[in-house]
Amino acid sequence: MTPAPSPHDLEGKVALVVGGSRNQGAACAELLAMRGAATVISYAHGEHAAARTLAALDRYRVNAEAIRSDATRSADVDTLFEGVVSRHGRLDIVVHAVGAAAGGLLSSRTDDDFDRLIDINVRSAFNTLRAAAHHLADHGRYVALTSALNLSAPAGFGLFSASKAAVERLVQAGANELAARDITVNAVAPGPVTDSFVLGTDSAGLWPPPARGRLGQPEDIASVVGWLASAAADWVSGQTIRVDGGAFRIAE
Repeated sequence: MTPAPSPHDLEGKVALVVGGSRNQGAACAELLAMRGAATVISYAHGEHAAARTLAALDRYRVNAEAIRSDATRSADVDTLFEGVVSRHGRLDIVVHAVGAAAGGLLSSRTDDDFDRLIDINVRSAFNTLRAAAHHLADHGRYVALTSALNLSAPAGFGLFSASKAAVERLVQAGANELAARDITVNAVAPGPVTDSFVLGTDSAGLWPPPARGRLGQPEDIASVVGWLASAAADWVSGQTIRVDGGAFRIAE
């Protein structure tokens, strides 16, 4: 049997967390650094949050960087990936943690609403996956965060759900295209997490009330991302793993 991830199983690896300055992205970056990977985080906004996360990574005595880069801009993404490989010599793990949510009935959404969600959720994932295909080392790992909301696509969040579903299809295509190089490509779909939770008590809510007495924590999501980045998940690719604490299935 393949062993479970060990505390320092990623030593010698280089990880890039796109959107890794806060929330679930920051939790993913900290877990990868704790396990020994040289860890780069990118961010489009929020220098203070990036500095706090970088300070957390430095505690693990790994090479760590915070790079400002807009994942919706292909030139920024290409420069980011090229820079990581140039400075660190390789790239083994990419986590895409960029995303935005927006509510409202489809009939009320504007062209600008559509463009914003497609840019932030889909274009950024496409840019990152395309760059990863060029720069990831053989046997590498790519993980994108999507949303367990795709299971239900409630009224008021159809556009958001559609944008995240598109990311999952990109993941499936990427898994097929990169299989020959032994690169795995997967998605993690978080359920209600403290950094993004909106109680589903009215038409503006995203989620039903928690079914297990608590909300998810960013670390709950990071642990699954970390598993997918490890040798223990070597035979898992093209999958979307729901990490929602049973929020929908138990409620049903």
